[in-house]
Amino acid sequence: MYVKIRTDGAVGLGRATEGTEEITIGYGEAHMIAAALEKLAQTARDYKQVYKKTTDVGGGNKIEFERYEDGRISISGDKHTYYCTEQEIRELAKLLKNLPPVQVAPASDYVDKTTPEDSVCLVVKNGGASAGLKITEAALLKTAVVSSLSSRYFDEHLVVAGRDLVVNRSSDLKWKLEVGGNPVKFTAYEVEALVAGLHNGILDVLMDFVKSMGSDDIADIRVKSHIQRIEEEVQKTMGEHKDMKKVRKNLSNMAKLILGGGQDADTRTNTFIEMCKFVYGDIEREFVDPLMDLLSAAFVVEG
Repeated sequence: MYVKIRTDGAVGLGRATEGTEEITIGYGEAHMIAAALEKLAQTARDYKQVYKKTTDVGGGNKIEFERYEDGRISISGDKHTYYCTEQEIRELAKLLKNLPPVQVAPASDYVDKTTPEDSVCLVVKNGGASAGLKITEAALLKTAVVSSLSSRYFDEHLVVAGRDLVVNRSSDLKWKLEVGGNPVKFTAYEVEALVAGLHNGILDVLMDFVKSMGSDDIADIRVKSHIQRIEEEVQKTMGEHKDMKKVRKNLSNMAKLILGGGQDADTRTNTFIEMCKFVYGDIEREFVDPLMDLLSAAFVVEG
């Protein structure tokens, strides 16, 4: 059977079809389906499991796995059924466990993921120059660059947790990013790919963290515990401030969208960017740095 990541970010499973007869699951469900397939392959006879989808992709809301008395295996979903050998089931599970990161925008030559160190997990680069970025910085830089696209001149200086960031558009054709005094220059022909690269870089880092939460029976407990720690840090940072409860609730709700089931990678990424914009733009300045430090570490798998 084949496995594909569709242009809408969903995952298709099929055999000898161009797509109209495939079973469709959400990208974030792939690990859970893989676990169900592995269990199916390990069961000798007379076994059935029903998986209820956590996303609304495809033409149905469940997938059925069945092993019959005679050893045959079937996978059914979205009004389609495929019969498979045990070896095919194992291969399908392996493919689903090793899906590449979803790209929701054109690939970029200008942003790379790097092994996290002190929350720096991305590198923006061009023309031999480069600068390391935290995921929060990438979110704010993407926002600034997108804002600059509709301008003839743009200059924004951000200070995020003690690090200086600059986005400058000096003409119709020239952009410059500075991170901690390290300039990286771009032309109008490169800047859209830069935006895509920043988005995809954030996406890759977030999906690494989502995968680190696992897909076993206690994955939900890990997610809830992590969100609770974020809430506790917000309360610790803001204390008895009048806005503490509002900020804690907003960040908690967004963290649930980022880490919980049922969301595609693009939605998680956009939610994280909105989270960073909320903290940097809407919260009293005395709390911005510690909360940005919190977000820069809370969604990154440290190396």
